[in-house]
Amino acid sequence: MITDRMNTMEKDWIPDIYSDVPVAYVVYKLIFAEDGKTVQDAQYVFVNKIYCEMAGLTKEELLGKRFLEAYENADLVWMTYCTRAYQAGRAIRDCIYAPEIDHWLDFTIMPLEQPGYVAYTFMNVDLDRARQLQMKREYTTNDIILRISKILNGEDDYETAMNHALRELSHVLHPDRLYILETDGETVSNTFEWCAPGVQPEMDTLQHLDYQTYIGGWEKFLEKASSVIIENIEVLRDDDPVDYWNLKRQGIERIIDAPFYHAGELIGYLGVDNYEKSELVNTVTVLETVSYFIASKITNHRLMVELERASRYDALTGLHNRNACIEKIDFLTQHSSYAGIVYADVNGLKEINDTRGHQAGDEALKRVARLLAKCYGLENTYRMGGDEFLVLMPLVTALDFKNSFRRLRELVGREQDLSIALGSDWVSDTAHLNEAICRTDQRMYSDKVEYYNRHGKKIHDRHIPHEFRQSTETESPVSD
Repeated sequence: MITDRMNTMEKDWIPDIYSDVPVAYVVYKLIFAEDGKTVQDAQYVFVNKIYCEMAGLTKEELLGKRFLEAYENADLVWMTYCTRAYQAGRAIRDCIYAPEIDHWLDFTIMPLEQPGYVAYTFMNVDLDRARQLQMKREYTTNDIILRISKILNGEDDYETAMNHALRELSHVLHPDRLYILETDGETVSNTFEWCAPGVQPEMDTLQHLDYQTYIGGWEKFLEKASSVIIENIEVLRDDDPVDYWNLKRQGIERIIDAPFYHAGELIGYLGVDNYEKSELVNTVTVLETVSYFIASKITNHRLMVELERASRYDALTGLHNRNACIEKIDFLTQHSSYAGIVYADVNGLKEINDTRGHQAGDEALKRVARLLAKCYGLENTYRMGGDEFLVLMPLVTALDFKNSFRRLRELVGREQDLSIALGSDWVSDTAHLNEAICRTDQRMYSDKVEYYNRHGKKIHDRHIPHEFRQSTETESPVSD
């Protein structure tokens, strides 16, 4: 009789999904951002009894509400998982701490057949085990960051340190490619990279690209997250086709790019392609923290380059300055060779400044710089200060130098409203370069005196050492 009753019940019985599913179960209707692909919230359409008990809320309090409405301080990572599962079209499993309910949860999320819907299942996990896993993950992550910060702040030169840091990251993330992109807001260039064996380097092809065309589309990712995290590049196909096809060409399926800044301005990204997912390393945290040290290293390097340039280049004309000239003279005197020397001085610069303004005087100096650089090259031309310029042209024959000086005279003669006093010399042994420079300066000064006499003007003699003026070296001047 009991058996008959059970058979009858079995025929009529339908499982109660609300009560009988042995794990927390919830179905959401996804709410997308304007791009139609990124999930920004989710609406409850079904919850079971165990989920309600876990959440501490009734079915009536949840159904129809949005997730971010039900939990005002909710972690947005749940929306990230919704986006990943929906875009990938498959189930995703993970174990994370849920601050909304103060529990560690082992969960699975998968998209449903009905478009725009996903289902979650949740299980509480042993807190001690979860905390041990989290502690190990944090320890491993922090250890990696510490190792790389020591590399970047060590005694290696700039390029060695940057390449070493990428190489160290590769041992942990096991990617196809690690790279650094630098930008000034208008262009972007790949300045460092590490590639796995068999992966084609891209650094040479990724230089001086248009910022907006190449990575401008990444900015929308930074509106909702601290890094550009693209689990599947297919999300870029419609909205950012240039970036999509560039990544597709390289065989890239997923990327993370952590931005770095200086004085509030974006100056670059630390990126990783096709990285290995690991429960023991927080990849995003590693990249974001290391990117801070990368930014500091790049900023300091740029400052050193600027200081080096300021110490060796003239800001007005762009020529090498006196400091660089002294170094070159020291080098040439210690390494015997032959060289041509030209000294140049702007005639009447004070008068130009007084009558036409200092801007006109500056322009006159820049015109002289361009003339000298045109004849002898930027690398051989120096502004010594004020209105004086020096050319040091090593390894030029006497005949070639004579012809180049004649050409300079012709170019100067064609200039309107600009007069330049010139002197030249050629030395067969640069061990005597300083004496040759003194002779050249003296000839330039004689040329200047002749100009002033020809125009009935007075010249205020500058201080020149007696031995400089009375030089009697036997080297022959280069004839004009």
